[in-house]
Amino acid sequence: MSDTTELERRITAALDRIGTGLDGLAAAAPEGPDPAEMQESLDIAGARAEQLELALSDEKLANAQLEERLKSVREKSERYASAMDIQALEQQRTTAKLDAELQRLRRASEDLRQSNLNLRDALEKGLDEPHLINKAMLAELETLRATRSVEVAQADALLAALEPLVKRAANDAENGDKENTDA
Repeated sequence: MSDTTELERRITAALDRIGTGLDGLAAAAPEGPDPAEMQESLDIAGARAEQLELALSDEKLANAQLEERLKSVREKSERYASAMDIQALEQQRTTAKLDAELQRLRRASEDLRQSNLNLRDALEKGLDEPHLINKAMLAELETLRATRSVEVAQADALLAALEPLVKRAANDAENGDKENTDA
């Protein structure tokens, strides 16, 4: 029986040690976060998320506005480029017309010069050549016509160069008046 007593004592001692160990485990178990603190952290995180979503929507709106402005600027620059191309084409036309008229004036001046030389030679020789006088008068009339055509072509070229500037000034003045009435 002594074995039974001894075994009983040992079992009792082991159960006491297990009980003591369980008590220590319950006391040493880590505490979970306080539910109030957890809720507060969640509320702060939710508020921050709302702020970030609001900032994101603001940035999306600003981005959309900038894209619209960029589109408007591109359209305006394309219109301006088209207008500049048209203006350059018009200036090329007026310059070509002016050049043609200047060539005509040079030919008429050369014909007049030659006619005057022929007329002078005939007068020095004492010849009375009515056809040379008629030819000289026709050459002089053609020179006057060519001079007039050159002046008209120069005026056209000048008007073609000034027209876009006048239109732009009128548009600027009109836009300035609209801005003043809107203010």
